[in-house]
Amino acid sequence: MAMVVDEIFILVGVVLGFGGWAGFILLFTDLRKWVPEWSIFKYCRKNGVPVISLVTPGSGESTWLAGTKDETGDPIFNTGNYFGIQVDPKFSGEIIPNRYSRGLVVYNFATTLPFAIDTRHALAIQTTITTVRKKFPKLGFLTNDQLVSLLCTDRDDLGQYCKDFIEAYGPEIGRNMDMKSDELTVLITEAQDLLANTAIKGGWTSFAYAFKNISTSYLAQDLHQLQMLVERKIRKQIGDKMSQYVFITIAAFGALLVMVGGAIAYTIISG
Repeated sequence: MAMVVDEIFILVGVVLGFGGWAGFILLFTDLRKWVPEWSIFKYCRKNGVPVISLVTPGSGESTWLAGTKDETGDPIFNTGNYFGIQVDPKFSGEIIPNRYSRGLVVYNFATTLPFAIDTRHALAIQTTITTVRKKFPKLGFLTNDQLVSLLCTDRDDLGQYCKDFIEAYGPEIGRNMDMKSDELTVLITEAQDLLANTAIKGGWTSFAYAFKNISTSYLAQDLHQLQMLVERKIRKQIGDKMSQYVFITIAAFGALLVMVGGAIAYTIISG
């Protein structure tokens, strides 16, 4: 009778074992199918690495990537074969990342820009566009990125910029409304003054919308900063390689001295 009970226990154990493995395989397969980012979140939480939310402004499609680096202290993230350069916000300026439980940090980048933005920037862009569209209907002929580009122009350069803009897009603008460069300058100046006293509105926001409406032209200081960061990385890599070469040279020279010393000692002893 004891033998029968043992066989039943063994059979039940085998069935439960197979059932457990089958359940685990089904769960893992389901997880990989519907939550493919789980491995990235796991790796980043475990290793203290930020998550990069990389947005394509045109389509709004986003990709989660691990913010790894080739070397510690590198100013640029290594995002593999994905398009664009992503500069670590620690080097590019003050950015407030999205923070989640257990230390998970998320930075928001676009494929067209090397610098990250945070929720404040996204809300500011959204507030800017909606406010100007409502208060200045005469500027309706401008696309969102054109509007933002004009609003971000310094006052000293605004008159010339508006003149160049009208000359470049005059035929297209003429089909919508008759706008002179001086009038455009006045409207943009008034919009800048209004926005300077307008609080950023909270609520729902979209990083894809924000990135889509950021002017893709860089200021000279932005390009200079990016150049300095890249040069810093190159200098660091050259310095590390030089240190390796020096170490190898010293080690080889030391080995050569040992061999020469050994040969001299052998000659003396044998003589």
